Amino acid sequence: MLSIARDLVNGPSHSMVPEELLSTLRQEVCALENRRKELLVRLEETNMSLVEVQTLLTRKTAQAHTVQNLLAPVSRLPDEVLLAIFEEAVRSQEQGQVPRTEMAISYTSHRWRQVTVNAPRLWNSLCIRSEVPVAMLQIYLSRSANIPLTIEFRERETAWPGADKRSMAHLGSALDAIWPSVSRWRRIVVLHRSYPYFTHVFRELRKVAPLKMLQSISMRSPGVCGPCPLLLGDSAPALESLEVEDMPLPPPVTQTFDAAHYSVAGLTTLRLRVRGVGVGSSHAATEPSAFRALISSAPMLSTLEIYGQPINFGQERVNEEDVLPLEIPRLRTLVLCPGTQHPRDLRHFISVIKAPTLRHFELVYPDNAPPGQDVSDLLFDPFPLAKFPLVETVRFHNAVHGDTVAAFMNAFPVAARIKLGSPDAGCLFGNPTSSSPWISHIQHLTVISPLHNTLLQMYEWLLGAASQGHRLPIITLEGPIRAIDGPEFLTQSSKLASCTEVRLCDVDLSMSG
Repeated sequence: MLSIARDLVNGPSHSMVPEELLSTLRQEVCALENRRKELLVRLEETNMSLVEVQTLLTRKTAQAHTVQNLLAPVSRLPDEVLLAIFEEAVRSQEQGQVPRTEMAISYTSHRWRQVTVNAPRLWNSLCIRSEVPVAMLQIYLSRSANIPLTIEFRERETAWPGADKRSMAHLGSALDAIWPSVSRWRRIVVLHRSYPYFTHVFRELRKVAPLKMLQSISMRSPGVCGPCPLLLGDSAPALESLEVEDMPLPPPVTQTFDAAHYSVAGLTTLRLRVRGVGVGSSHAATEPSAFRALISSAPMLSTLEIYGQPINFGQERVNEEDVLPLEIPRLRTLVLCPGTQHPRDLRHFISVIKAPTLRHFELVYPDNAPPGQDVSDLLFDPFPLAKFPLVETVRFHNAVHGDTVAAFMNAFPVAARIKLGSPDAGCLFGNPTSSSPWISHIQHLTVISPLHNTLLQMYEWLLGAASQGHRLPIITLEGPIRAIDGPEFLTQSSKLASCTEVRLCDVDLSMSG
């Protein structure tokens, strides 16, 4: 070959004529071509063998994983128990979480996938946000079969470039995908910064109304500068629960909203929440006329929960003599959590509300010292007649003052279930005489994070009640409490248990860190 190459470079050799050179080259080309064909055949055979080996390897690896999974203790659980665990994991995941727990579980193993894919309850919550592809929503619709759905319209709470534009663009295609399931919607959650987003969602909902199965609506926005949109007329005939956070209720009469036409005729639960302190005058404050209009449009209202200071009663406080009572004839549960020790409108609200059928009353202040604003004098109408004489369940947290214990006791003459914060319990049991009106009818007493002295006082109180022949209540000590942080807790709780039944909730009894 080298000689031929030299001949080609240097010209034909005198010892070889061109015909002989051509014949030699042709023979060599033919030999190389044959060699190449042989190698290609071997390569094809090798590739086929490689594919067979890879397929076998995949199958054997899967079998090995299956056998390994079978050896795991969790594999001994029946499908029903697995499903119960999966349902709890899905239920406890953070709202709006991406990726979703149920999807992660379905990717874990073949058995877990079979359990999850065939469990509609794991797929009954659809999250509408720009990070969730429309195809994923269709998967959820398919796997949820025909059960009721929760539809969550969510976006990141922190602003980022182009977020609102991208979110609005995605909303249209998402709505197109989920409209066929509208007859199954039981709960709607809208959490977004953009007011146009809110109004667009509810404008589209009105187009497909009535939402005959819809029972609950929750709305929250940290940046909305307008009133929360509401469904009108018979848009949601089965609506029972409305929760509004960091947004004002719409005014009673405008071109858009008419209090007489809110779709709240069957509303039983209303939660209003504003985060932070002193926000009553901010964009999230509801005018009293709007609040009263909504209340008057919901004759079935039985639960009212107010967190923070979402209602600005400003002008009503100025002209209190001309203010009409706030009649809520069917109200059975009233929860007041002002979020500050000195709320602006709490006393006014308690003074105007009329709830003759109230059975459950809560007044919860922050843990800060001193105790919150005193309202004990407003719990009578007039003294000594209790304003809420039928209340059976009471909760106070940092609300009872040392000199108002007797007033609180007398304000709820038939209360059978009492829940107290540690400061309130200290005031109550520090003055056994003041607590005596309750002892004849109290059935269950819960104390949150009781101090050592409070436990001692409770023990003395129980001994005194027993000596008078009273039936002692069940005691629940609620944490968070760690016995290692206060070893005397075990001793004092045991002393209580020697008198009556004692239950522990959120209490860690281990003595090791």
